[in-house]
Amino acid sequence: MKIGITEGSLGRYGADRYKKMAELGFLYADFGMSNTDAAWYTCDEEELVQRVEAENNKVAEDGVVINQVHGPWRWPPQDGTPEDRAERMEKMKRSIHITAMLGCKNWVIHPIMPFGTNDLDTGKAEETWELNVVFMRELLACAKAHDVYICFENMPMPRFSIGSPTEILKFVREMNDDHFKICLDTGHVNVYEGLTLGGAVREMGKDIRVMHVHDNDGKGDRHQFPYFGTADWADFGAALREIGYDGVFSFETGPSWKMPEPVFDDACRLLVTAARCIMGE
Repeated sequence: MKIGITEGSLGRYGADRYKKMAELGFLYADFGMSNTDAAWYTCDEEELVQRVEAENNKVAEDGVVINQVHGPWRWPPQDGTPEDRAERMEKMKRSIHITAMLGCKNWVIHPIMPFGTNDLDTGKAEETWELNVVFMRELLACAKAHDVYICFENMPMPRFSIGSPTEILKFVREMNDDHFKICLDTGHVNVYEGLTLGGAVREMGKDIRVMHVHDNDGKGDRHQFPYFGTADWADFGAALREIGYDGVFSFETGPSWKMPEPVFDDACRLLVTAARCIMGE
């Protein structure tokens, strides 16, 4: 079984985070590139090459694979004007370029939100869809040129028009390209009344390429450990087995850095045990 986690979850270990991940049972990393003010986006090409080479050497040395990269994300959304979207497009294309340089095939991204997170209430859903189609098609051309897969993530915003598993799958089918697939976020599914993780897996099926795994109380995006919230993990595991999912079981949660290191490490091991339990191993 392939088990991964966001590398930032073990950021307390700094340069040793990949080594610690491997030691604790996470051999696959979700590399964070959400922050567009980070040096990855501001440095020149020469420094970028040096940074990527150092990162690649480190993961290889420590026995970890970067399985997915999380592309730019800003909160609150800043997609409202053509200038905002052009600036975001530039950063996203750079992120795709870096993803390829890191030897990674999977790039996770959210829909753009030009009218905010409540566009169903303002009658802007159709415009949101059209702007996303234009935006994502341009990104898709860039991703294909780098042989990178865009993994479109479902969102935890029931009043946002391209947020639910059904709408994400509908969008992926409109894009109709093998390089445009899904990142299934379990916590984001769980905030929708009446939806289940297993149901989302069965609906999305083979279009799921990567995952973000975490739990919550059904009300907010808490990023809790599995079994600490209300999600049905037994059915989730059963559904993954039914569709033959063979990708990475990648956590988007982690212990509090306030924990003493021995407690923190044991909590990480608990996540690995939880993943194996969910998948029936």
